[in-house]
Order: sequence, then C-alpha cells, then structure tokens
Amino acid sequence: MRTIRWEELPEARQLAGLGKRLSRAAQTRLQWMLFYFFNGRNALRTCRHFGISRQTFYRWMRRLDRHDLTTLEEHSHRPRQVRQPTWTPALAERVL
Repeated sequence: MRTIRWEELPEARQLAGLGKRLSRAAQTRLQWMLFYFFNGRNALRTCRHFGISRQTFYRWMRRLDRHDLTTLEEHSHRPRQVRQPTWTPALAERVL
C-alpha cells in the first residue's frame, strides 16, 4: 500500500504556499482523510488501519473543509460566553 503525503492534496500545497502550517495532529487527521478518499471511501478500513474509532473518524470528517485544511486543527471546548456571577462576594459572605 502506498503512503500518501499530505502535500499531494492541491489545497494543502496552496495552504503551504500561503505560509500556514498544520500541526502534527492536523497532519495525522489529513492522513486519515486521504487514506479514506484514495481507498474507496471505506471508513471501517480507514479506522482499522489507523486504530481510531469510527465516531472519531466521522467527527473529523464532518469538520473537514477541503478548501480550508485548518478545520482539522483542534479548537477550544470552552464556551464562548461564560455566565457572570449574580451574587456579589459580600452577599455570598452574608449568606454563609
């Protein structure tokens, strides 16, 4: 079986030309996608080959945008808006 290099994807070459770099984890995820597309779109075979769960594979497959490979980068799980406390510290102290 032939090893697929992430530079072979035209979008990846274009991305590299713009000076953007993919992290090692994103390059690994790109390898998953390339293997999937070049081997008959067989998700089960891809998951067995790389030793990942199908749930993980399909999660990254949903996120993939062929024209923006930075979608394979990890993003924060923190909520965008965090609730502000409604009690003042003095009020909380009085309750305690």
